[in-house]
Amino acid sequence: MTAARPNAAVRAEPAGIGSAGARDPLAREVKLLGALLGQVIVEQAGLEVFEIVERTRRGAIAVRKGEDPGAAARLAAELAALDLDRAEPVVRAFGLYFQLINLAEERHRVRTIRRRRRATRGAAAEDSVAGSVAALRRGRSRADVDALVQRLSISPVLTAHPTEARRRTLLLALRRCARLLERLDDARLTPDEDADVRRRLREEITILWRTVEIRATAPSPLDEVRTALVFFDETLFSLVPRVYRALDAALDRRHGRGEDARPAGDAGSTGTREPRVPAYLHWGSWIGGDRDGNATVTADVTVQTMRIHADHVLRGYEAVATRLMQTIAATVPEERVARTLASRLGRDAETFPELDRQLRRRFPDEPYRRRFGFIAERLRRTRAYLVAAPSPQTGRYGSPSELEDELAEIQRALADDRLGRVAWGEVQDFRWQVETFGFHLAALEVRQHSTVHRAALAALRDGDATDREAAHAVTVAEVAATFGAIGVVQARFGTAALSRFIVSFTGSASDVTDVLELASLAAPVDASRGTEGADDTRVVLDVVPLFESAAALESAGSILDTLLADSGYRAHLGARGGHQEVMLGYSDSNKESGFLAANWLLHRAQADLVAVARRRGIELTLFHGRGGAIGRGGGPTHRAIRGQAAGSVDGRLKITEQGEVIAARYADPEIARRELELVTGAVLLASTPEHDALLTAATLDGTAVLDELAATAHAAYRALVVDDPEFARFFRDITPIREISALRLGSRPAARGRRGDGRGGGVDGAEPAPRIEELRAIPWVFAWSQSRIELPGWFGLGAALDAWRRDHGEAGLDRIARLYREWPFVTSLLDNAELALGRADMGVARRFASLATGDGDAARWRAIEAEYATTVELLLRVTGRDRLLDAAPVAQRAIALRNPYIDSLSELQVRLLRDLRARAADDPDRPRLLRLVHLAINGVAAGLQSTG
Repeated sequence: MTAARPNAAVRAEPAGIGSAGARDPLAREVKLLGALLGQVIVEQAGLEVFEIVERTRRGAIAVRKGEDPGAAARLAAELAALDLDRAEPVVRAFGLYFQLINLAEERHRVRTIRRRRRATRGAAAEDSVAGSVAALRRGRSRADVDALVQRLSISPVLTAHPTEARRRTLLLALRRCARLLERLDDARLTPDEDADVRRRLREEITILWRTVEIRATAPSPLDEVRTALVFFDETLFSLVPRVYRALDAALDRRHGRGEDARPAGDAGSTGTREPRVPAYLHWGSWIGGDRDGNATVTADVTVQTMRIHADHVLRGYEAVATRLMQTIAATVPEERVARTLASRLGRDAETFPELDRQLRRRFPDEPYRRRFGFIAERLRRTRAYLVAAPSPQTGRYGSPSELEDELAEIQRALADDRLGRVAWGEVQDFRWQVETFGFHLAALEVRQHSTVHRAALAALRDGDATDREAAHAVTVAEVAATFGAIGVVQARFGTAALSRFIVSFTGSASDVTDVLELASLAAPVDASRGTEGADDTRVVLDVVPLFESAAALESAGSILDTLLADSGYRAHLGARGGHQEVMLGYSDSNKESGFLAANWLLHRAQADLVAVARRRGIELTLFHGRGGAIGRGGGPTHRAIRGQAAGSVDGRLKITEQGEVIAARYADPEIARRELELVTGAVLLASTPEHDALLTAATLDGTAVLDELAATAHAAYRALVVDDPEFARFFRDITPIREISALRLGSRPAARGRRGDGRGGGVDGAEPAPRIEELRAIPWVFAWSQSRIELPGWFGLGAALDAWRRDHGEAGLDRIARLYREWPFVTSLLDNAELALGRADMGVARRFASLATGDGDAARWRAIEAEYATTVELLLRVTGRDRLLDAAPVAQRAIALRNPYIDSLSELQVRLLRDLRARAADDPDRPRLLRLVHLAINGVAAGLQSTG
């Protein structure tokens, strides 16, 4: 057996990152982290382990270079000689190396963002929010631009889908390392300070080395809630006003060259006037609300989730109010205090007499400080009421709008007092936060499978309120309790906190109306159980159908049309403002139909839904259920937005943010701001008539082409994955899917219909590995990623292009090349496929393929390799590039530089898998072998920066 051969399509010099000059800050940082890790390995594991790691690293690089014919054999012999005692520290060394290198690349991305901002010298970069506004203003009046901005609505929704392989403990430790790395960028550090930062980095790396990477038990839903809220606490809460401020500033600028590029008129006036930008970010969360296939998410969990949300956001507000009390120290004589402000202070004194005496003693002629002191106390009491058990609380806020009104009142007083910069500066930031997060932080959304509703509804119609199971391990009583929980949350936190009910695998209009009927039937049942708040039986619901199967996507328009023709449902919709949300599932559609066919199905469904909504006179928001991996709808979000069907954006975007993507996008404030600004600019530009006209023309020109390509790709994909009865076994052998199913990544099990008790599946004897049809899309994609095949991100595309060329000749490929240049949908589609192909590596994958030795497995693997080669060849022909990712040099370099190190882990993983699968079930070494496989899986995921 030989180590993996390099992927010629993405070849680069892997040794370059460690030997670059001092002018390359990324190389310098990587070299520092590698050196510190080496010291820690010697200290913690010994010199012998360090030397094995170094020989393995150098050997993998030599194999990738291809200059030494004996390098592969030596590397294979080195790894084969490792016993379990030495294999574990080697696996952990490479895994931790990737975690640290990811930090260095994140820091370098931040440096790049800042450098580009400085380089513009105040002008608008094309890919900035200011550049998007500049493009938007061409040929439009200020009023037209303002009207589009006013209807802007962007809703990122965090989900607990198990695609984050790292423990929360590890994430927090890595953030500490990131902050230390950032300090090293400070040119003002003295030598002593620099040495101290390096000492602390070495200390943190030592802790990371000794930190257990594999979860002992699966996280509970509330664990997942608290993990997600780390990103709100550390980044998003304070970042949101900065994002609004950037757009507000962009609306004032003049754009162009020379004199036109400088501020003019009221340019730069943000912070001195009322803002022109509303609070357009509307955060959502499924964490603690998504019960589809996760029986551990119960009614009580949902209520507890919202209490945790409220606790976090109200503590944040209290801190802001306290800070403003300490800083807005403007002296105003008693007789000059604005009447409204004086009146409010008088009411505050009646409500909080003791606090009034304290504040008057501290701030006698500083009314704004006293006002914010009272606000902080009201927020504390509001938190006590919302978070603790029900108890009367005087002096609390009844709703976020009361706080908003008070802040607006303060702003008017400040502006009248010639303190407009304060009113529209920090106080406006606080107001934006309240308008964005309310008292609920992120709107919780409930999701459940349509079959659960059907079974529960049948039981309730028959008067059966027992605890018998409805479907998917969910009882009828728990279904009823879910609506009781929604009522509790709405009564206490308002309907903005929880009103959306998502119906997964919607297949008919009745799947939507079933939910409304369930809400009316379930309330009395829940009241009989004594659930808290059950006396308020009326809940407000926005029912969101989720179309994810091929049949549902093909019928999405007609299902929506049938739903909107229902007079009862239409009346319900009228009471909700005539707005309908529809969700599109990118993961399961890809798993069922393949990459190209699924993407085309989704695009056609968008167009159908837009047409129905316009004909029926409703406002439609499309909710895109995208994952992080290409096979689950991943890829650059701002590019995907520009490629949506004509009319489908119209100022509104809603999209899921899942697992590792949350950390990648929102852990660092600068990266988070960049991501949100890119999305904001893309939504604005995708909402213009000229963009819709471009899309309409391209669609007319290319629909027949995509129809034919998608049909061919679908047939090729189904022939391999679905029609072959032995493919499921082949998939289980060629990938670590059984071992992934045993990983405790999240509270939800790997397959539908399992109870999600955290035991995992298959390998450790808990339960058998799931069948493909019941396997969730996340572990499906994760497994293909681990074996470096990335099949869900490209398979079928090559067959489609090849058949098209046979039928239409080279001129036919030229036509597709033109569509690639002119149609944003095709651009995004093929660029995403190219990224998946660039991450794939057939040399490494061939080693995993050797694990499958059944009848026909060699032919199956040859079919995959042949399709890969065809896809690469024809994709490069269409895009006009010589190598994969030539148009994305940063990604190309990162992949090439990581590949040798991932090769080592992958080779070890294959050897461990072969050993594990050969052991008897009662072999005492099996648990340790499984642990090593899991460590290798985590390490490869860190190296690829991708799970599912």
